[in-house]
Amino acid sequence: MSLPPSNPITRLTRRLALPGWSVLSFSLTIVAGALLAAALVTGALVVFWVGVPIAVFVLLAIRAWANAQRRVIGGQLGIVIPAPYKPRVKGRLDQQALSMVREAATWRDVAWLAIDATLGFMVNLLYLSVFGIAVYYLVQPLLLATVFRHTSSPVVNNFGFYDFDTAAKTLMLVPLALACGVAWWRWGELLLRWYSYLGVVLLGPTAKTVLTARVSELREARDQTADYAAAELRRIERDLHDGAQARIAALSLTLGMAEELLRDSKPEEAAKLVGEARGECSAVLTEVRQLVRGIHPPVLADRGLSGALQAMSLDHPLPVTVVDRIPGKLPPPVEAAAYFATNEILTNITKHARASKVCIIVEHVAGVLTIEVTDDGCGGAKVAPGGGLDGVRRRLSAFDGTVEVSSPEGGPTVVTMSIPAAGGRIADQVVL
Repeated sequence: MSLPPSNPITRLTRRLALPGWSVLSFSLTIVAGALLAAALVTGALVVFWVGVPIAVFVLLAIRAWANAQRRVIGGQLGIVIPAPYKPRVKGRLDQQALSMVREAATWRDVAWLAIDATLGFMVNLLYLSVFGIAVYYLVQPLLLATVFRHTSSPVVNNFGFYDFDTAAKTLMLVPLALACGVAWWRWGELLLRWYSYLGVVLLGPTAKTVLTARVSELREARDQTADYAAAELRRIERDLHDGAQARIAALSLTLGMAEELLRDSKPEEAAKLVGEARGECSAVLTEVRQLVRGIHPPVLADRGLSGALQAMSLDHPLPVTVVDRIPGKLPPPVEAAAYFATNEILTNITKHARASKVCIIVEHVAGVLTIEVTDDGCGGAKVAPGGGLDGVRRRLSAFDGTVEVSSPEGGPTVVTMSIPAAGGRIADQVVL
């Protein structure tokens, strides 16, 4: 992991904020020392029954401390360190304690606890000491010349061999302050970053944990996709049975009645029934076309995702701007998923956003198709179980895709979908 790229102003701000991070880390090292002592005492008491509930409490406290460390280190480095713990076992206290003890993540937390209580204490103390010396001896001449000017004998800088107790004398300590300031500026950030990356190694999930979690996510995505496909098949069957099939059955009866009228030499009445049947046939054809469009739009097969999004923007009741930066052709399953996901988001905007315009930006960079849908509505959108955005998330999870929502109250709302996809030549065009 590495720090995200930033401009000089951001780098300067981050470096000036490091003393605050170090103070926070230093306070956590003190907590680490207390927890380490508690863990050692608990290890001695765990052979007795009274030590079991204490062990559970201490282990949970260590996990809370480790999670605080993950947030502090992640905030300092600009990364996210996920917690690698398994779901907590429910049951007797001895079962809970045994489950946590068996986890490799627990022992990694304990290892970092011991390191942070010793090495972390010294690293942060050294960093803060160098920073404090630089600030103290740079500011001290000014303080002695102003605030403490009328003090008869200020007790400062008593080194045993010489008392720097006046503003003029403390000017001789400015080179020391400058040297500490240069050391802090040059090596302080490197020291804290090195120590923070050591924490990432121990506090972050192992490759095995990441792989296990990934397999679980893929299994869940597969199950959700299978459920979604089964629900879609049931919907298609229901639409065909209740809609087109019933209309065709009625059409057959109408034509049968027309046939009987022709046999009875009643051509005018038969012609009337045939006209009705013709109108019903057109209605059935329209309904079947709508059903087919819901399964796989013809425009998607004919013109690809670009053309399908353009057609979708023209049919939408709001003004929709499409900024198209996608390849000429993508894999059909990816195009279908992107099309229906975008259509679902536009439907949600129409129902809930109270927006006046929508912008869709589609691009393909480094093998990832990204679709960003922005509206100027009221905001407040979120991914709720069973909601439209949750359906989009479940649809894209089958393709290892993600959905991110930024929707503060008052808007604007930005929904960003990312789908891994192979692509070819990129062409840019703007469609209004």
